Amino acid sequence: MQNFDKWLALITVCIPLLVQLVTVIPSIVSNRKKTEANIKDTESKLSKEINSTKAEIESVQKDFNNHVDEYQASKAKQARYRIIRFYDEVCDNVDHSESHWEDILDEIDFYETYCETHKEFKNNRGGIAMEYLKETYKRIKAKGAFLTHKEE
Repeated sequence: MQNFDKWLALITVCIPLLVQLVTVIPSIVSNRKKTEANIKDTESKLSKEINSTKAEIESVQKDFNNHVDEYQASKAKQARYRIIRFYDEVCDNVDHSESHWEDILDEIDFYETYCETHKEFKNNRGGIAMEYLKETYKRIKAKGAFLTHKEE
């Protein structure tokens, strides 16, 4: 009896699947009978769409790269401004914390690296200030003379 129940359960599952297969197979066969002209037409349309999409992607990539370049140039100009401002403060005998000095040295590193990798960038300002700041930092570091919070 148990075998019969298993067979019955198997048949009740398989029969609907067989019915579905029998009804689907004719549509699969008819779909496979598309003419070669229809297939070539579809391929041609897809090819045009792909080429159009590629062109759009290239345009977007170019615009994106231009924006990245503009952003990096802007960052370099801002870094140069902060470096020169810091230089002016040091020349006016304004003391700075060690953290502030290290931030400016990071700015100098970024600015110099940017200028080295972007030869077209106008870099006719800040060179003397950067060298002065590097040397001054070494002297202050050796003395341990950074600005510190003073307890009363």
